[in-house]
Amino acid sequence: STRTDTLFPYTTLFRSLGAVYWGRIAGQRYRAAQWITVSSGFCYLAVLIWLTFYPTGMPFFPGLDKPLSYFGTVSYNLHPLAYVDAEFYANILMTVPLGVYLYLAKPNLSPVAFLLLCALPGLAIESCQLVADLAVNLNRVVDIDDVISNTLGVFGGYLVLKVSDHTPLTHLVRPFAL
Repeated sequence: STRTDTLFPYTTLFRSLGAVYWGRIAGQRYRAAQWITVSSGFCYLAVLIWLTFYPTGMPFFPGLDKPLSYFGTVSYNLHPLAYVDAEFYANILMTVPLGVYLYLAKPNLSPVAFLLLCALPGLAIESCQLVADLAVNLNRVVDIDDVISNTLGVFGGYLVLKVSDHTPLTHLVRPFAL
């Protein structure tokens, strides 16, 4: 595949993100701290999209050789938590900010909505990777462990901010809430 082919999923998702963001913020009257939330959220999601389609790898951590299955040319792992490595923990850290942004946008979710919204990013990322890999062969691995680790990251980020919002640190959290 050419360089243009492999950039297609990123540029498509980035443009979609921009359109959704513009649709949500157009005409809004945000305070300065809220603009920081909106702007940093957009930048974070752009980087997240880039990392999920064009990862740099972690050469300083030895990886595990997971036995993979194949759907056409797409490799996948459906054995949850059987081959946890450093990338599992990196994926948790990568999605903690998403949980923070989720709390800033929706601090009072029902338990069911909370669990669904925690799982959604991991499911969306892996689904998009599957489709993009089928379309332009990005050589990504669709991995159930990534769904689990992304879910844990969002869950953790949300809970950390929720707990912080119910302590004397609430004055640091509230101005950034949308």
